[in-house]
Amino acid sequence: MSSRLIALMRKEFLQFFRDRLLVILILYTFVEPVLCGISLFLEVKNLSLVVYDADRSAASRALVHSLDSSEHFDLRFVPDSLAGLRPLLDQSEVQVALVIPAGFERDLARGETARVQLLTDGSNANIAAVATGYAEQIIAAHSRRIEVERAGLPETGLDQLPVVINRIRARYNPALRFTPFNMLGMVAFVVPVLGVLLGSVAIVREKEAGTLDQLMVTPIRPWELIVAKLLPLGLIKLAGLAVGLAIAVWGFGAPVRGSLSLYFALSTLIFAVGIGLGVAIGTAANTMQQALLLAFFVIFPMAFLSGMMSPVQNMPTILQWLSLLSPFRYYLTITIGVFLKGVGLSVLWPQVLGLVALGTAILITSLAGFRRSLA
Repeated sequence: MSSRLIALMRKEFLQFFRDRLLVILILYTFVEPVLCGISLFLEVKNLSLVVYDADRSAASRALVHSLDSSEHFDLRFVPDSLAGLRPLLDQSEVQVALVIPAGFERDLARGETARVQLLTDGSNANIAAVATGYAEQIIAAHSRRIEVERAGLPETGLDQLPVVINRIRARYNPALRFTPFNMLGMVAFVVPVLGVLLGSVAIVREKEAGTLDQLMVTPIRPWELIVAKLLPLGLIKLAGLAVGLAIAVWGFGAPVRGSLSLYFALSTLIFAVGIGLGVAIGTAANTMQQALLLAFFVIFPMAFLSGMMSPVQNMPTILQWLSLLSPFRYYLTITIGVFLKGVGLSVLWPQVLGLVALGTAILITSLAGFRRSLA
């Protein structure tokens, strides 16, 4: 490596750590996954529950106890009238309301179907759907216990009833915890974002300072200037990736089932894609504000098409095709595959090919545009 290239790289490192905006961007990329890991939970627990019990019987109290004793529901209110439910739901005091009509115990004693009504706050569709599923499971289990008692079987006699048992097992995430996926998804999102921001800011910073033209009249070859700009950014991103993964694994319990060396090797592909996009944005922008606006204009559509927020298969056909242009999609699949599934290149090769093709096209286009801007 020539002394000129080493000197240029040293200059890039010094300029980077002297720029407060860039340091803030780096800190932001570290803080964002932590905040998301702490605040974003799709596991639903301790849902506030209100019960209007018009029957006021031992049978109705047993049903309420089954719901309240689970980890999913927390009984908060027991109004004296049906009219008391609506204000609680309107004011978001509760997410779930249970109505037990009069005659509930009588219908059970007669061997008839006893009906109850479950009301959920549908303004949050996710919570409403999950709460409905939990309530159905608890009520179904309570109903089975009643059947066992009626059949005169002991409490351990559930297996003696002729039923079909569906044994469900979730591969790769048996506890169905959302946090590992969320943290790994945020790391997969932040790494290319960091590349886009750093790549664009590195070019625009030279433009604003008026030093880009000065560099071009020096004996520096164009490829030396490009390497001196991009290689330090790659090393900084590599360090950022290591910190992000450490937070995800040791801070939030994300598993590591695959090869870390393979993951870091494949991450160089997303580094190249991100830096290529950053160079293209930096070439088009003349100020830091323009670069940041253009960067976020590019980043967010790619993030929405990655499959982290909604499965790609659930998108309209045209968006599924457009998602092939999102490097986030390939990198998210690689991240989840290595950490949660423990798979290797034999499974991930389509994503690797996609990143190679996309990265090559972006780098060639962006570097050609950058060289034209210097001409």
